[in-house]
Amino acid sequence: MRGIEYDQDNWNFWSVPAFESGQSTGLRSGQFLQLKILLHSTDFDAYMRLDSLWIETSPVLATRVNGEVARLDDPIPLRGVAEVEMGERTDFVCDFAAQFGAGGAGFDAFRIRTGGTPMFKGLEMGEPLQAVEPAEVVEGAGELVVRLPRRISATSNEPIRVVFAAEVYDFAWTFDSEVFDSGDEILPQPVQGADVGEGIATNTLRVLAATARAEKIRDLRLSTSVVTPNGDGINDLLDIEYTLFGLPDAVAARFEVYALDGRQVAARAVGLQRSGLQRIEWDGRDESGGLLPPGLYLLGLEIEGEVAALKQMVPVGVAY
Repeated sequence: MRGIEYDQDNWNFWSVPAFESGQSTGLRSGQFLQLKILLHSTDFDAYMRLDSLWIETSPVLATRVNGEVARLDDPIPLRGVAEVEMGERTDFVCDFAAQFGAGGAGFDAFRIRTGGTPMFKGLEMGEPLQAVEPAEVVEGAGELVVRLPRRISATSNEPIRVVFAAEVYDFAWTFDSEVFDSGDEILPQPVQGADVGEGIATNTLRVLAATARAEKIRDLRLSTSVVTPNGDGINDLLDIEYTLFGLPDAVAARFEVYALDGRQVAARAVGLQRSGLQRIEWDGRDESGGLLPPGLYLLGLEIEGEVAALKQMVPVGVAY
C-alpha cells in the first residue's frame, strides 16, 4: 500500500509566504487556486478574523510566456545558471517567447522586477533578432517596464530580447517578469522560467550571487556632512542612503543618533526592509521633536540579525 503522494503534475508547491499587499507570488497558470491564510495578532487580548476574500481573474494574454536570463558576457554559463558578484552592476540579457493556442488576446509590454534601479540597454525582436526602438521605457525603483513597438499575438508572434543592467542584492534572485496590455485593464500574465532558444542556456529567470564581504549593511552615505535645519531650504533634511545585502527575509530596521558621550538623543523605527537600496530622512530633531543643539553626532543604522543586531555608524554635524 502506497502513502499519499504530492500531485506534481497538476499542482505546484506552496509559493513563498506573502506578507505585503501587492507582493508577487510567481504562480504558474492553472484552473485552480489553493490558499492558506494565517492570521497573527501582536496583542494577546485581541483576536483576528477574515471578513472577506477577493480574487480577481482575467482572460489569458497567451497560452504561455517563457523567459530565461543570463549575463550578457556569459549567455551559456558552464553550470547552467548566471552567477554574479553581489551588489555589482551587471549587464543581463533576457529572452521572451510566447505560445498561443485557442484564445489569447496578446500583449504589447512587459515588466521585469529587478530589485535595484535598472538601466535599459537595448531591445531586439523578430527572427532573426534585430534591434528595434521601444515605444516606451520606464526605469522605475525596482522594476523595468518596456512597451513594445509591435504587438505580440497569435498572428504576429515574435521572439523578444531585452538587455539591461542591474545589481543583485540576494544570494538567489529571480527576475520575476510579466507581460501585459498597456491599453487595457486586463491583468498581467506572469512569465515562466523555461527554455526559450539556443541564444541563452539557463532555462530560468533566477541568478545566483556571491560575495567575499560579510557586512549586511554597506555603502552608508549622507547627502551632506552637516545638516542645518533652520528652514532656509538648504540641507534642512539629511538624506540617508544605504544598501542591505544577503537578507533571507525582510528585517526590522532602526535609525539612531548618539551624542559623543554615548547618550542616545534620537531614534526612529523605519519598518521592515529587504535586500537592496534603501533611503530614509532625518530632520535634525530628537525623540521629542526638538531640534538638537549644534555639534557633532554619531548616526547609526541598526537591523535585526540572525544572532544579534547589526549596526553601522557614521559622524554627522548639526549647525544653524
